[in-house]
Amino acid sequence: MASTYWTGGTNGDFYNVTNWSTGESPTTYHDVSIFGTSATVTAEAVASTVSATPVPSLTIGGYGTLDITATSCQSSESSPVFSTSAFQVFQYGTIVIDTPSAVQLGDINVMNGTLTIENNRSNVFMGAGSRLNGGGTLNLVDSTFGSQTASINVENSMHITLSGNSTMYTGFLTTGVSVAFDSKSSEQFFLNGSDGTVDTKFSGVSSKTQFGITANTGETPLSASYVKNTDGSYSLVVQESDNHTLTLNSVTMASGYTPGTLAITQDKSGNYLISDTSANSGNSGNHCGGHGGHWGHHDGNSSGHSGWNGHDGHSGSNGHNGSSTGCGGHGASWGWGSGGCDYSSSIKQIIASWSNAFSSCKGWQSSGCGSSNWFGGNSAQSGSGWSSSFNWGQQSGSHGCFSSSGQSSSHSQASVIHNTSHWGC
Repeated sequence: MASTYWTGGTNGDFYNVTNWSTGESPTTYHDVSIFGTSATVTAEAVASTVSATPVPSLTIGGYGTLDITATSCQSSESSPVFSTSAFQVFQYGTIVIDTPSAVQLGDINVMNGTLTIENNRSNVFMGAGSRLNGGGTLNLVDSTFGSQTASINVENSMHITLSGNSTMYTGFLTTGVSVAFDSKSSEQFFLNGSDGTVDTKFSGVSSKTQFGITANTGETPLSASYVKNTDGSYSLVVQESDNHTLTLNSVTMASGYTPGTLAITQDKSGNYLISDTSANSGNSGNHCGGHGGHWGHHDGNSSGHSGWNGHDGHSGSNGHNGSSTGCGGHGASWGWGSGGCDYSSSIKQIIASWSNAFSSCKGWQSSGCGSSNWFGGNSAQSGSGWSSSFNWGQQSGSHGCFSSSGQSSSHSQASVIHNTSHWGC
């Protein structure tokens, strides 16, 4: 079977024929290989162009990297921007998927290097079995891997890291050897409710971490609690219907976090989420006040008038007294997670939510859409924004008004009307 290997003689373009040993397109060969020789002599190819032709067999050797960055608004599982039928990644080899578009990774793989998925929400697909094999590392950065109906089976010799508000759906007793959470962001990790004792070592668990059980596994969690182990770690014990118990027997908390009372809720898809309710409560009027004007309509100069939701983060829009989610309001759609009513974290969550909701593939442009600024404190973000022909509040109160101008003619979404009783004004 014919093969070609990366020389990188011209540039970093994966599809440039002069970068390959045979001088022909890599998609015409069965075996395609990218190898470096050392930590200082690396090889890196970038697949930035959409290709409808799959690579039959892809090998990323030691010190080799393939970056997949191609984007298409028409991509789907059946028409991805990049696809391979099989792949292997050697130790010190890396595949980076940094695109919101669909990528197909195929049926067969051996992952002893690193697979990193960035800025992608359930749009990276595996073939039949949906299984990652090997002893490498899976990194999720602001991404969702798998779904309620298509979980990813991660071999129990692989490592998983989650950061930037990522979500992972795993299969039956296939949750990796270790899972590390970013305690500074909200992460969700879904398991199969039919699991019994899970030996995966979970670390970095904080008040923002949510363990979940997918709705289609036939088990209904009734209660959950942490039990402290003799070595200082915890076991998460979940009592389920029909006298079944799910136990995560090695959970290490992030520095400074002591777990409290756990509650079980359901998301809009019916999945079960286990959250620390005691960590989500707030003190009325310190950060998320505003006397209930939907988003809080005062500028935040005094207690109880500072921000995003009346009287400190209830789960509803207006709320009194902190409970449920940190700053409440629209539940998972805005989902600023837990840990109290932190203004900066709320802003980051809103930015992420709007970026996902109004990406260029949904009618709004991610760049060239005018200018925008966040007013409040000393921070401001300008450049491409969510511009519209109306303003999002023009007062520069100490806790934030968002202002924008100049709607692009390419926008298909209706403008959002300015209302000074919203958005912290």
